[in-house]
Amino acid sequence: MIRIRKLEDVTDWRMCVGCGACAYICPENRVRLVDFPDEGIRPTIADGACGSCRLCVDACPAVNSDFRVAGLGHRAGSSPSFTKEWGPIGAIWDGHAADPGVRFQGSSGGALTAIGAYCLEVLGMHGVLHTAQDPADPIRNRTRLSRTKAELIAATGSRYSPASVCNGLGLVEDAPAPCVIIGKPSEIAAVRNACKMMPNLDRKVGVTLSFFCAESPSTSGTVALLRTLNVDPLSLDDLRYRGRGWPGYFAPRRKGESEPCRSMSYRESWAFLQAYRPWSVQLWPDGTGESADISCGDPWYQEPDGKNPGSSLVVARTERGREIVEGAMAAGYLELSPAEDWKLVDSQSGLLAKKGAVWGRRLALRLLGLPVMQVDGLQLWHCWKRLPLKDKFRSTIGTVRRVLIRRLYRPMKLNAANGVLVKPAVVGAAPGRQ
Repeated sequence: MIRIRKLEDVTDWRMCVGCGACAYICPENRVRLVDFPDEGIRPTIADGACGSCRLCVDACPAVNSDFRVAGLGHRAGSSPSFTKEWGPIGAIWDGHAADPGVRFQGSSGGALTAIGAYCLEVLGMHGVLHTAQDPADPIRNRTRLSRTKAELIAATGSRYSPASVCNGLGLVEDAPAPCVIIGKPSEIAAVRNACKMMPNLDRKVGVTLSFFCAESPSTSGTVALLRTLNVDPLSLDDLRYRGRGWPGYFAPRRKGESEPCRSMSYRESWAFLQAYRPWSVQLWPDGTGESADISCGDPWYQEPDGKNPGSSLVVARTERGREIVEGAMAAGYLELSPAEDWKLVDSQSGLLAKKGAVWGRRLALRLLGLPVMQVDGLQLWHCWKRLPLKDKFRSTIGTVRRVLIRRLYRPMKLNAANGVLVKPAVVGAAPGRQ
C-alpha cells in the first residue's frame, strides 16, 4: 500500500479535494494554490522545497477525516439505520429565508444566507467566510469574508466550479470575534482538522454551515458549457449557476450588457457539468455536511413547478446548530416547519448512493495497492450493503476497470505553469476588473 508522507503525494495520487487548508496552515507560507483547468484547485510547493513539519498533511481532509463530532446523534423517532446513513441529526426543517429577496436570489430558498445574516446582525459574529464569484474573472471563485447582509446577498447562488474556502481561515483566526464558515462538506471536514491543530482558530469559529453537495466540477466544465452556448468566457461580466428562483438557471452575462445572453435550466447545466468532476471527487464520501453544525440543501422530494421561489431542507447536526436555527426562526430570519425523515431520503438519494459506492471504490483501490483516506464515523460499510447488487459491482469491479483504463495507478504530475494562481481571500466584496 502506498503511504501519503508529504503534500505532493496527496496531489500525485489524485486525492486532493482543493479545500485550501494546506495553504492556510503552512508555517513557512510555501504552499501556493493553483486552479488546474482539468483537475481543480491543487496545492503546489513554492521553490520546490518543503520543511518536515507535516502540518499540511495532518490538516488534509483527503488524508484523514473524523466525522465523530459532538453531534446530536440519534434523532427521536428516527430509525438507527437513518442515523447511520445521514449522520448526526437533531432536527430537520423545511422552509426558506423570511426575506423574499434573499429567498429569490438564493439557490434553494436562501436559508444559508439568512442564517449568516442572523449570526452577523443578532449574534454579533464578525463575518461570514464563504465562496463567491471573482468579479475580475467570473468563471472562477474567490474566498470572501463578508461583514454585512448586503455583501452576503451579493454573493448568493451556488458556484459549480473549484473553490477553496479554507485559504481564508487566516482571516477567521485574526478576527476580533467568532465567524461563520460556509463550505462544501469536504471544506468543513478540513476546518474541523485545522481547529484541532490551531487553538486560536478553534476559538474563532462560531458556527460551521454546509450544503448538500456532490463536490465541484473543474473549471474546464464551465468553459466547455459556455462554448456550447457560443459564449466566450473572456467576454463575461457575470456568471450565475443558479438562483433567482428555484432551482434557477445557468445564466452568463457579457460585459456591457444588463441581461444574461444565454440561459440554461439547472438540470441541463448540472447534467453537463458533473461529467467534469475530477477523480478525487468520486472518492469523497460525505455529501451532506455531516461534520457541520448545520447543513442545508434542495428539497427534491417535490418537483420544481417554475412558481416556487425556493425552499431548503435545514438540518441541525449539533446543539449549537439547533440553537442558531431556532434563534434565526424566532428573530424572523427563517420561516421553517418541521420535516419528516422521508423528505431528506427522497431529496438526496443520489448522495446516499454515492456514500455507499465510496466504500466499494476504496476497497478496489486497496486491492490495487493505492492510497485511500482514513475516515472515521461515516458508516460506509452499512451504506454499501444497502446498495443494489449492480451498484455494488459497479463500485468495485467498475473502479478497478477505471483505474486500469485511465492509468490511475500512475502518479499525476502537475505543472503550476499550466494553471491559474488562486487569489488570496479578501474582506468584503472582492475588487472588480482592473
